[in-house]
Amino acid sequence: MMFRKYLSAHIRLARYDKPIGALLLHIPCVWGTILGQPSFNLQEIIWYSSVFGVGSFTMRAAGCVVNDMWDKNIDNKVERTRLRPLASGELGMKDAWISLFGHCSIGLLVLTQLNWNTIAASFGIVPIAFLYPLAKRYFSYPQLILGIAFNWGIVVGGLQLAGMLTPTILFGYAAGIVNTLIYDTVYGHQDKEYDKSLGLYSTAYTLPKNTPLYLTWVFSGLIGLTCYVASYHPAVYPLIALNQLDMYLKLKTTNLDDPESCGKFFRDYKWFQITIALIFGAGSYMKQ
Repeated sequence: MMFRKYLSAHIRLARYDKPIGALLLHIPCVWGTILGQPSFNLQEIIWYSSVFGVGSFTMRAAGCVVNDMWDKNIDNKVERTRLRPLASGELGMKDAWISLFGHCSIGLLVLTQLNWNTIAASFGIVPIAFLYPLAKRYFSYPQLILGIAFNWGIVVGGLQLAGMLTPTILFGYAAGIVNTLIYDTVYGHQDKEYDKSLGLYSTAYTLPKNTPLYLTWVFSGLIGLTCYVASYHPAVYPLIALNQLDMYLKLKTTNLDDPESCGKFFRDYKWFQITIALIFGAGSYMKQ
């Protein structure tokens, strides 16, 4: 019984019970894989999506552990996070270090499936990813730092397939950063009052309230530009427009002062990202 409780605490520490964050980290890797291909190859997409899937879930777990290690004395003051294993005392810092070591070890094994340029690029983002929790203390727009780290999979996936950074990959990366600013700003509205009282920064209150709505247009514009630079089939543009309309309307009906409404938008956001992956895939396939 004690082992089951201990295992359950580790699952919650790594957020395996809430996989949405790992999916939001993984899907940009799929974008990068498609954008980096010289020509459409479904077998390659499936293989590298699987490799990056393992990497995304384990490294997102490692990131959650690091976040909770930094924030355990803050999380216990916030209603939504006070029962997290470190904040509640269910697990100690030694347990967290063991979890972090285990997840990073799996992440290193994933790297053995990649080329040297991609491995180097993967290590390049590690300091930003692990220092992200500090951004909330010292930087007015911490979600921007998260976007830089969370979408690095576009660069890594693209570099693995293209062998070099191309304009297509870079525009896709820019779109990914805006993408994260949208969903994580909405996510941040759940805790904005706690963040203010604790002296933490969040774009939920450092940016105008309607910023996520406006950013949907920037995001869709960058996705369109990415497809244009990649010379994808023109049929993708109506699909981008439909995805934009759906995103805009869903966000329009989200109550940013209601944590439950914000949480639902965040959990559903993966479908917008999956749609973009399918659009990239269709554009690449029809390009042939």
